[in-house]
Amino acid sequence: MRLRLEPASARQPTTHSLGPSCSRRRRVRTFTEHALRLLYPPSCRGCGSRCRRPGFCEPCRELVLAAFEAICPRCGRPFPSRPDHLCGRCLARSPAFDRARSCAVYARSASDAPLARALHGLKYLGDVSCARPLTRILFERAPHDRTYDAVLPVPLHIDRLRWRGFNQAILLARPLARRLRAELRVDGLVRVRPTTPQIELGVRERQSNIRGAFAVARDWSPRDLRLLLVDDVFTTGATVEECSRTLRRAGAASVDVLTLARAL
Repeated sequence: MRLRLEPASARQPTTHSLGPSCSRRRRVRTFTEHALRLLYPPSCRGCGSRCRRPGFCEPCRELVLAAFEAICPRCGRPFPSRPDHLCGRCLARSPAFDRARSCAVYARSASDAPLARALHGLKYLGDVSCARPLTRILFERAPHDRTYDAVLPVPLHIDRLRWRGFNQAILLARPLARRLRAELRVDGLVRVRPTTPQIELGVRERQSNIRGAFAVARDWSPRDLRLLLVDDVFTTGATVEECSRTLRRAGAASVDVLTLARAL
């Protein structure tokens, strides 16, 4: 099955059908955006330098969108050489999800990598303006070969949500669900207990920390649905693995994972 991504012109009403008042508002908004860019040039989310459009400058963009040489067809782990083949972890134990893909990669030790800096600004500095250029990367690099019934962001526990003020996975998943023409279920999967931040733990500690932390909402059933689970970063895969296992136990037909970045 192929994902039907139609051009924006095919999905949106024409200017004529919107009426003159809507067309006028659109022209005013476009003019205002151009004027603001002239007065306050956008800065690159990766290096902080000025750039022509919001997001990343061209050098940082090339680093963010570096092509993968080869990946594990199951979990999406990049390899330094071809051809694609199952990685050792997937050969030893098949993950609960059907397929995981990431749109970009960066080294965990490279905190100054453009994508790492943008994600840090979004998650820990509350800079929600980073969400738009990051979502654009999702649109450009997401696989377009499958159709989904629902898109689910990885949930935060209520304590973490109150502290942060927003769930970055929802900011990424909402426009993606519209693009995929799939239902967005922000409350389909819930985090039933608080956990230690995964970034502070090792591989085995992450698996133990996250075990049993999720549950399917009582007023929703994923039975026989094709689901896309969305998160910001795939590191060891412990979080999306636990989410996928929870959804499959509740009867989901399939669970794919899409993350913005893969931290190696």
